[in-house]
Amino acid sequence: MRSTPSLRRLSFFKRMRNVLFIGATALSYVLLRGWPEAWHPITRVLLSVTLLILSLGFLGKASTLKSKKAEPKKSFQWLDRLSATILLLLGSCLLLIVFSITPRVGESLATEFNDILHPELGNKESATGRRSSKANPPNALSSQSNGNWLFPSLGNRPLEKSARLRPSNRPEVYLFPKTIEDTQRLLQTERYLRMFTLATYDHGQWKIDPTIPISHSANDEGTIFFQDNPWEPISYEISHQANFPDQTFAITLPEVASVKLPSLRETAPDTFRLPPPKQESANYRYEVTSTPALFEQIPGPILPGTSPSPLYLGLPENSNLRSKIQHVAQTFDQRRDDCLLQLRRLFESNFQYSLEIEMPDQLDPLEAFLFETHTGYCTHFASATVMLARALGYPARMAYGWSGGRYFRDPQFFVFRAREAHAWAEIFIKDHGWVVFETTPASRAEGIATIAAQDEPSPLEEPDEIGLESQQASFSPLLRATASIGGILLGILLVVMILRRPPSRLIKHLPREQFPIAQPNYLTAFRKACIDRGFPMPPGRTLRAHLHQIEAPNFTKELLSYHYQVHYGDSPRQKAKEKKFLSQLREWEKKALKKD
Repeated sequence: MRSTPSLRRLSFFKRMRNVLFIGATALSYVLLRGWPEAWHPITRVLLSVTLLILSLGFLGKASTLKSKKAEPKKSFQWLDRLSATILLLLGSCLLLIVFSITPRVGESLATEFNDILHPELGNKESATGRRSSKANPPNALSSQSNGNWLFPSLGNRPLEKSARLRPSNRPEVYLFPKTIEDTQRLLQTERYLRMFTLATYDHGQWKIDPTIPISHSANDEGTIFFQDNPWEPISYEISHQANFPDQTFAITLPEVASVKLPSLRETAPDTFRLPPPKQESANYRYEVTSTPALFEQIPGPILPGTSPSPLYLGLPENSNLRSKIQHVAQTFDQRRDDCLLQLRRLFESNFQYSLEIEMPDQLDPLEAFLFETHTGYCTHFASATVMLARALGYPARMAYGWSGGRYFRDPQFFVFRAREAHAWAEIFIKDHGWVVFETTPASRAEGIATIAAQDEPSPLEEPDEIGLESQQASFSPLLRATASIGGILLGILLVVMILRRPPSRLIKHLPREQFPIAQPNYLTAFRKACIDRGFPMPPGRTLRAHLHQIEAPNFTKELLSYHYQVHYGDSPRQKAKEKKFLSQLREWEKKALKKD
């Protein structure tokens, strides 16, 4: 018995219904992921929840024949509509709360889980998110929450072989120039904020220098002065979050001339540990004078200076890698003032920048970057630059911090975000000292200087309130308002549910037929299969009568016997047998659809 055109249209409608549901789900996912960015988060959440509920309601429209006994006698009242609306709004509030809190909790759990999987990278964090300082070596560099995508471990900085980095947009460091002249100088050149330097590369990672820590104390005016150099100084203030007790490092423009602080502890060359803040949750803000120098600003000839330490000329202990690096260095023109320019051109023309890398496990990551994949991000470019510069006779070291920054005109300040965490090479030049030598391509994702539009909101609510705490404080009112609205809606819903409940005296006298009688799943599946085969089961017809009217498969005899034994006899229901009937009925239905 073939299906009629109306039944084929019904089957097409069912397929389209599924397509619409999948499309609504995909669109809801895109909205919750943050697109379009111009829309308010609450608008996107409400719209996504509405789409999901509408699509679920549309999907729930059954094409099967309805039984009169399952139809409610009561019509859809205004209280029912109010209940549905309140449930929709409650779902929106719940989603907003979940998507506001979950990322922070997830990041914390991911950090703890990473520490468990990789204990060799450092000490585990406590429940408060702070690392225990007791287990740190005396001159260790602590893993900072600032720029954590770039600084993942204690003391040593591994050069990654495999990574899919997704830096966040979180503000981390603020720089306030002292004068208009200082602002103009910073705007006219690339900006680098340095936190620490490393000199030794061994077995795929950079290590701290084994030096004796040096304590620096302020003079009577409260300022610590360092060695002068010929460059004109820039005066500014730095503000950032306090990371860990006694483990927060000073962040400055390269080549510090003076810092207005009571004391500093130099745990490695040009790496200064700050004194603990007055309050545990306080932010640091201190005045600094620096004399930064970039390679482009150096007048020729550019000759190597006397190395402050033999470490700055050291090559990898791996003899194979060391010989390969020396061989590459020998291909350059031996004119000293041109070698570094040739080195930069080598990276510009033969290497690619990417935050997604995959290198062979059997190779050292530096060797894989230089001689195999030719693809990496800032730490790979800087590491290769340091080693090749040393092979050319130039003292060199790794520097870690931030570069770029976004400038806001009112008030005048620069903000450096997590995505701008950066690593670069520094070369020791004769008569000039340490100089920033950048070889990471200009297309890099981190460290590109930008200027904010005139109407762009400032990341600072107030000049003295910065960092994560101000962000969380600004977001707390939204969460509190959402929770309050959700509580009010829940109270209204309870009142509505009470109003919708009929009086108990009426329930007692309701006839049995007023209550919907749920038919078993296998009987519903049988009715649906009959529709798809073109012989629907009319209302009021029994299962036995309908089986006599159609060409039924053999298993329906067992189904009929089971149905009468359960519903008209004393036999208990058997889930396994009903599951078998459902499977057989679906196969019967599929055969009908294939014939069409």
